[in-house]
Amino acid sequence: MKPVHKKSNTALQLAGVFLGAGVFVLAFSVFLNLQVAAFIGLGLTFWGAVLALTRNSRYVESSLLDGTARSVYSTIDRVLNELGNSGKSYYLPASPKDVALPEYLKNLKEPVVYISESPDGDGRPSIDELASGKFISTQTHGFFITSPGSGIMTQVENQLQLDLSKINLNELAELLPKMLTENLNLAKKSAMTLTPTGATFKATGIIYDSLYNAESKPKSVALLGCPVVSAVASALAKNSGKTVTVKEQVTAPSNSVSATLDFV
Repeated sequence: MKPVHKKSNTALQLAGVFLGAGVFVLAFSVFLNLQVAAFIGLGLTFWGAVLALTRNSRYVESSLLDGTARSVYSTIDRVLNELGNSGKSYYLPASPKDVALPEYLKNLKEPVVYISESPDGDGRPSIDELASGKFISTQTHGFFITSPGSGIMTQVENQLQLDLSKINLNELAELLPKMLTENLNLAKKSAMTLTPTGATFKATGIIYDSLYNAESKPKSVALLGCPVVSAVASALAKNSGKTVTVKEQVTAPSNSVSATLDFV
């Protein structure tokens, strides 16, 4: 199994060295009453603190990510209201990146969600409609959207430097929560457990505040899951090669979620 590596940060490594040395020298100077050593210790501690605040990577305010995600879900709400759809969401498996597909099938590489017209609607649209990049299915009257969690799934694959379709389900269940919390910092805690029919996913402290606010939450969040849940569903579909649906989802004001994801 490919190990998960946190982003390397030379500044943080140097900060640890400076802080450790500074604290040691300060303690030594206090014990022996050495003023020069005390100044050296203070200097090392100061620069260690400065380096600890230095980052090699770019960071984005969580409120910006939250606002961007909310605009996507608000748009989906408008589409649902306009079309009058009241169905279920089906995460369709994307083709592996290294599989050579004809030009007319290139859309099969994208993580797509199909929303049926009614709750008992068909969750298996034709390959031809999916490959053609249609928005509304002429056969089933449902519609297709890009998975709200597709960007997160892509980031996971880029950082791991692997295609999620190339590992087994057990590896996915172990790797994905670590990536969401330790590398991408999208949640404080998360866990994924496989079941005979799919998987359960639990997370706390998800950064998308407005999508967990009961008063302002878009209704499409209940249908698709927040971007984190959506990314898990997309990854599960791609890895298994099966269609995945969000069977049940329970959210809490503390930005916690418990979702049941089933294979169809």
